[in-house]
Amino acid sequence: MAAVDALLRLILVRNAEVLVITSGQVPVLRKAGDAQPLSMPPLAAELVASLVDEVLDDDARGRLGDAGAAETTYALPDGSRFALLIESRDGGYRMACRPGAVPAPTPAPAPRPMVAAAAPASAAARLVLAVVHDDGAAAAAATPVRSTWAPAAAPVTVAASEGALAHLLARADLAQASDVLLSSGQAPRLRVGGALVVLDEPATDDAAILALLAPVLDDARRAALDRDGSADAALAVATGDDAPRRYRVNLFRQAVGLAAALRPIRRDVPTLEQLRLPAELHQLTRPSSGLVLVTGRAGSGKSTTLVALIEHLNRTADKHVITLEDPIEYAYQPRRCLIHQREVGHQVDSFAAGLRAALRESPDVILVGELRDRETIAAALTAAETGHLVLATMHCASAALAVDRIIDVFPDRQQQQVRLQLAMTLRAVLTQVLVPSLAPPLRVPAHELMVVTPAVAGQIRDGKAHLLPSLIQTGRAAGMVPLERTLAALVRAHQVSVEAARDAAFDPGQLDQLLAGRA
Repeated sequence: MAAVDALLRLILVRNAEVLVITSGQVPVLRKAGDAQPLSMPPLAAELVASLVDEVLDDDARGRLGDAGAAETTYALPDGSRFALLIESRDGGYRMACRPGAVPAPTPAPAPRPMVAAAAPASAAARLVLAVVHDDGAAAAAATPVRSTWAPAAAPVTVAASEGALAHLLARADLAQASDVLLSSGQAPRLRVGGALVVLDEPATDDAAILALLAPVLDDARRAALDRDGSADAALAVATGDDAPRRYRVNLFRQAVGLAAALRPIRRDVPTLEQLRLPAELHQLTRPSSGLVLVTGRAGSGKSTTLVALIEHLNRTADKHVITLEDPIEYAYQPRRCLIHQREVGHQVDSFAAGLRAALRESPDVILVGELRDRETIAAALTAAETGHLVLATMHCASAALAVDRIIDVFPDRQQQQVRLQLAMTLRAVLTQVLVPSLAPPLRVPAHELMVVTPAVAGQIRDGKAHLLPSLIQTGRAAGMVPLERTLAALVRAHQVSVEAARDAAFDPGQLDQLLAGRA
């Protein structure tokens, strides 16, 4: 097994997080979100097949043959242990290898609905669940779990189905999934590299989904689910001696039952460099007042970018920062800033209520998790007008669409006033897009940056947001960055394909000109 041992030792030598070995491709190490192909030729399918055969025992080999995927562990002679997830793919294999001792794989489940069982889960499949409290720290890593945001009172016992949750989240972690999706009556799905992958798992039902997420369903969230049809929460999952794995959870009702989306959150507060975004974006934190928006489609990394900007302030400036989040995802460590984190539904009733209260709390910077409705947008504009820097996200695909959406949520009689407010307070709009990488399933960010110059403010004031894209294209001297320029740079750096870049571009023709050197 010398070949397997040599490859796995590279994870330890380079302090990487995962090694991905795929038939017909160069092995890739991932470290701090960065993909690092090894300096070697692509591995032939026959060689990868022999590596897979070496690490699998008979039981795991049977699971791989029956279900197309198998989890196992592997130990080096020095005792270093690795968790392996092996999948059959297009006549070959993909093997994701992570360092650290992990629970032994659980047997393949019987073909029945995944419902809460009466018998306790096996110790090998057990995950200890802890729910994030308002100081951002996980509850004690013990089998009892306390309800989210509740004081230290009577513990809530994890349902017996936690073994199923352990198995599911372990597969998601090894596959580098960006989301775990559950839907009543269907098998679980993972989002890997932007694409949905159906797992060879039993279908869930309402009882199973409720049992899986019981630790985060306190009385307030059950009431929200009944009243609004959805509820948000943050969940921390502790495994052995590792730092808890944190998830943002949304549970919602749909036409035929319940569904849930779980999104893994990075363990550490990231920097822009770790997110593969340019350091120049730190300029977004420099204004002393005004509104800075981070926009993009769902799952494009907007909230994580705001976290990186707040952490930059935390390390470089003496500011009072108030964050309004739903839910709180990252816990900032005290550095230069005084940071107060408030969760919607627990420390504050709504984003709008939190913004109004923040005006009396002497902040320098206010982070708003999302501008969702008219009341929140109006409160954010007022806060930006009154001498505060407001950083917020919005689900929009471009700066022009963000401007239009802000104005359109108001009635006609107020829209001119809002245009004036926005023209005076808006400082910049950063739009993010995640593009499939040449080292799947990794995705890399591309961005567009609109800086609000007098010309941009004039177009907003005059209701001509449709002209903003042309100002971004010609505003390089003012610090503007068209999306097509960052996409072209990614293509030249061999990080994304031309086809993927064209799919993401607002103006594919402009991208073609940049790649041809004509723009």
